[in-house]
Amino acid sequence: MKSVLLIASCMLVSWLSGCAQQAIMPPLPETAVNIITKDATGQLTSLYPPAQTHFVMVQGEPDLLGNQFKNKLRNCGYALHENQENTAANQPVGIQLSYLLDALTDVSHYGYYRLTLNIGKEQLSRLYDASDLTQPNYWSYRK
Repeated sequence: MKSVLLIASCMLVSWLSGCAQQAIMPPLPETAVNIITKDATGQLTSLYPPAQTHFVMVQGEPDLLGNQFKNKLRNCGYALHENQENTAANQPVGIQLSYLLDALTDVSHYGYYRLTLNIGKEQLSRLYDASDLTQPNYWSYRK
């Protein structure tokens, strides 16, 4: 009886895990990408002085937001190293920087975007209204 119950629960867990997928966010319009990257770069320049800060960009697959973000950081004067699979021996020196852009609800029906910047062990986050990206909320900071 216990073995049948164990097998049934394992089958149920494996069946339910097949339903859990990462939701795919619709692509952002280029104007939204420009607004968000300009805003994020402006916040970083107020906290970390350009020409004195070296960032190591840790990024998954390249996308439009990441490419524009990297270009804006370089244009502001940041030293930026893109981290590929490095061993501990040749790990670049600098502050690790990564980002995550979430769609908190269905953005086609009045939703929100949340940008999270991971800077070393610190985290900056900001919420953007998908219908009006020019009026974002305040930046939140977490150590």
